[in-house]
Amino acid sequence: MVDRPPVAEVRAWLERLAAGDLDLRADNCAFAHAALGLLPAPAPSPPELPTGYLAPHFTLAELTRSDTATAHGLDNTPPPAALGELALLALMLEKVRALLGGHPVHISSGYRSPELNALVGGASPSAHMAGAAADFTVPDFGTVLECCREIAPHLRELGIDQLIYENASWIHLGRAPGNRAPRYQCLTISGGSTVEGLPS
Repeated sequence: MVDRPPVAEVRAWLERLAAGDLDLRADNCAFAHAALGLLPAPAPSPPELPTGYLAPHFTLAELTRSDTATAHGLDNTPPPAALGELALLALMLEKVRALLGGHPVHISSGYRSPELNALVGGASPSAHMAGAAADFTVPDFGTVLECCREIAPHLRELGIDQLIYENASWIHLGRAPGNRAPRYQCLTISGGSTVEGLPS
């Protein structure tokens, strides 16, 4: 980073330039030095991710893997729009992972093709089909309910559309796909019924 010159010194150079009194052949290096000092430092480039990674701890493979799809010979390759949503979802999952002590997040379901979603009984407007939802557990942090309780106060901070404590077995985390505003919902699904909030 170039040392920032005093503002008065820069002003003097500019006034001399405006008046035609600045000899650019002699002073151009000093003038360039002054101009560079006024510019903000460039933002550091983010480190490149290894091939196949959408975020430092999440791969495309784990967010599209499905034993059910494999067993039924279904192609669960996401279309380009869903790939973009999955990249944003992976960044959200990184924040959740950090919130939960940096422990590994075990993804059980991410992107689902419409055929796969129907086969597993997913909701017809499921965010999984947009690449905007993942089901997971973080056993090294605690139970599914303990994880949900840790995440719930941070829905707005993290931009979470839906946090669902689902059948006491996994966490459903969804972001609002496209330009839709997040709803910041915290829900519990148990035995086919859905209620707001988490169990006490």
